Amino acid sequence: MSIRATAVVTIALIGLPSWALAQAGPVSLGVVAGADVADQAGQDVFAPHDRFGFIGGVSGSFRFASRWAVQVEGLYVQKGGRENNDMRPEDPFDDELSLEYLEFPILLKFAFTEEGTRPEVFVGPSFAYEMSCKYDAFPEGVSNPVDCAEAGWQTRSLDVGVAFGVDVEIPLGSGHFVIDGRGIVGLSSFDDSEANLDFRNRILALMVGYRFGL
Repeated sequence: MSIRATAVVTIALIGLPSWALAQAGPVSLGVVAGADVADQAGQDVFAPHDRFGFIGGVSGSFRFASRWAVQVEGLYVQKGGRENNDMRPEDPFDDELSLEYLEFPILLKFAFTEEGTRPEVFVGPSFAYEMSCKYDAFPEGVSNPVDCAEAGWQTRSLDVGVAFGVDVEIPLGSGHFVIDGRGIVGLSSFDDSEANLDFRNRILALMVGYRFGL
């Protein structure tokens, strides 16, 4: 399954930009950075609480029609979540799962205008490769993060989700200033243990950046 998924991602990352370039549409590159609010959904998640993280990276956009484009991104994304024991208020949270991913969203975008300030909506699959997983149980309120494997967590290296949101491109200099708001929701559990627990990543993110044409 992992090999098959990797092959699909590779073909998509290579094929979509090549197909878009063949349409002879404008090409642009961009950089973005911002913050995300992450937690987890699923039947086995207990008392979820938010975890704040960083998100940022680069993108290539290929406009194949006046208002339509395909955008491929490479992002560093911090995900995870906290679980809080409300019976012990002296403990602000009991445990924390910190996940770091290299994520590749492939987005179909529609712009509401062709010139000037350009609001856009987008949606598409997102393929996240786990770079790091840390677990912190906070014994007696003291932080003590360990690798997930050491703590008994088994996670999948590939997490497939869907990304969706809106952005606004504002003309600035020779390019566009970008404001991007999005959600990314995991489509399946990232747990890879025999227990087959239901833990799915989800984030809300706000980024700003700059995009310029080639």
